Amino acid sequence: MKKAFFQSFEDSSDSDAGPDRLLLLQAELKKKKLLGYLVPRTDVYQGEYVAKCDERLSWLTGFTGSAGICVVGQDAAGVFVDGRYDVQAKNQTRPPYEVIQWNKNNLIQWIKNNIKKGNIGFDPWLHSYKEIISLTEAFEGSDIKLVASNNLIDRIWTDRPSKLSTAVLPYPIELAGLSANEKCRKIAKILKNQEVKAAVITLPDSIAWLLNLRGNDIVHNPVAHAFLIIQCDTSIQIFCQNDEFSHITNDLGINIKVRPEDEFSNALSELEGSILVDEATVPFAVSTIIKNSGGKIILGNDPISLPKACKNSVELDNARLCHSRDAAYMCEFLSWVDSQNDREIDEIDVVIKLESIRRRDEKLKEISFDTIAAAGPNAALPHYRVNYASNSAVKQNNILLVDSGGQYLDGTTDITRTIAIGKQSEEVKIAFTRVLKGLIAISKLKFPIGTCGRDIDAFARAPLWEGGQDFAHGTGHGVGHYLSVHEGPHRISKFSNVAFKEGMIVSNEPGFYHEGKFGIRIENLILVQKSEMEPSNSFLEFETLSFVPIDQRLISVRLLNEHEIEWINNYHLQCWEKVHNKVDTKTQAWLENMTKPIEK
Repeated sequence: MKKAFFQSFEDSSDSDAGPDRLLLLQAELKKKKLLGYLVPRTDVYQGEYVAKCDERLSWLTGFTGSAGICVVGQDAAGVFVDGRYDVQAKNQTRPPYEVIQWNKNNLIQWIKNNIKKGNIGFDPWLHSYKEIISLTEAFEGSDIKLVASNNLIDRIWTDRPSKLSTAVLPYPIELAGLSANEKCRKIAKILKNQEVKAAVITLPDSIAWLLNLRGNDIVHNPVAHAFLIIQCDTSIQIFCQNDEFSHITNDLGINIKVRPEDEFSNALSELEGSILVDEATVPFAVSTIIKNSGGKIILGNDPISLPKACKNSVELDNARLCHSRDAAYMCEFLSWVDSQNDREIDEIDVVIKLESIRRRDEKLKEISFDTIAAAGPNAALPHYRVNYASNSAVKQNNILLVDSGGQYLDGTTDITRTIAIGKQSEEVKIAFTRVLKGLIAISKLKFPIGTCGRDIDAFARAPLWEGGQDFAHGTGHGVGHYLSVHEGPHRISKFSNVAFKEGMIVSNEPGFYHEGKFGIRIENLILVQKSEMEPSNSFLEFETLSFVPIDQRLISVRLLNEHEIEWINNYHLQCWEKVHNKVDTKTQAWLENMTKPIEK
């Protein structure tokens, strides 16, 4: 029997406790003769999402965002976050915490200004090799030194939740497209081509994809916690606390040995020859153990990440079916929102209604992430999460931003729509239209093979730049197949140098945020495929997977050119054709009205 709701509305931030907890940590620094300590958001598996027992950054500071790091000195503490979380972090932390925009230069300069000299401790299991080496090089020639330390947060977090090991389930080949045996042979071939004997894998979604397994060790993410070593002969060792791995892996048809997680360090020390580690995702401790035991570290990329990102035909066929059903649920939901003129609803009502609609689908196993239902000024917070304290009414003459998705057995969805509630100002319409123009520019783009995310990111921003506007997050992230809604290695971002390849699914989500007033984001998922344009087989383009109408009440048509109008009309025609026979008559009438052609 399913629980009532996947999403909780409790406020998990304990902001007021942050200053006292900081004092406890600073006392530990003095005991250890450290002048500073690093507290990252990550866990030992180095994934983006962490379990409650690993929410050390949130416990210490009160900040609950999915990315950030706190640098603690004996007399100061800086919380470093990216542009998505600047306002949220300031709201969730208390003095003496100082919130700073996160980039390497800001981090280094803050440390030099506030710690100045001495040893800064870090848990080598919570930082990647690349991160620690980069920081170490930045402090060369100074009086600051990074030193590995036991985890000091765990020493003072006396009521830390226990680590949970949940059910591990096989993922059927009818949905995966390839068996675990086929996948292991593919990865082993990559290792041979790179002339390495083995690779160390810690990312939960990489392990889940490779072994065709799914779990529930992290909320909203169908993964199980484990470490894995794969040899170039396809043999595998997996290290976990979950006894269910032993039963399930017997049926995978591969040479796999299941060992307790506490044997992982010893296994690393026994590795010989060249060992591949992903410098951006494998913990620094892993590299240290291998090198100290005589092994040779080969820095590279997680060999699973790219094959996982390039979905096979079975995965793509299922993804299209999944998105088609999800589009119908979204249309029913949006029709419901538009019918609420005579009764006041709030953000929690919105979240509950959308999840209730999706839950009718037998293949829905979870939501992809906590639904963002943000009314009015709350929409200016890109990753706003409603709770009982923040819950706001959806008021007339305002906007409602809803970013949501489902974890279905046959795919993972993620879609954002900004909805007009009553009449809108010209300021809002102009900003919305500029965001829409950016989404269209990416959707229509054709680009040479070898093009990276950084090469196309500006296409989404150019219409906003013309008006002196921008947004402080990437334009798009990769999406897994009934796996993490944020999947690497590809993305649409000014920082991404990963080339797009056929089969990659990526979000297309430009936005604009006017702090304290409103926020706008429009998001579709798109698929990289070969382009039919000439020269043959040398260009790629995107196939749109999400088919939910874009709110025409927010469009300033005078800002659109004829090609953009043509794209919108064609897109809405496809929305009608793909969805109208999957919804009830009331939603069908709404859909017909929302997909009417627009004219210049």
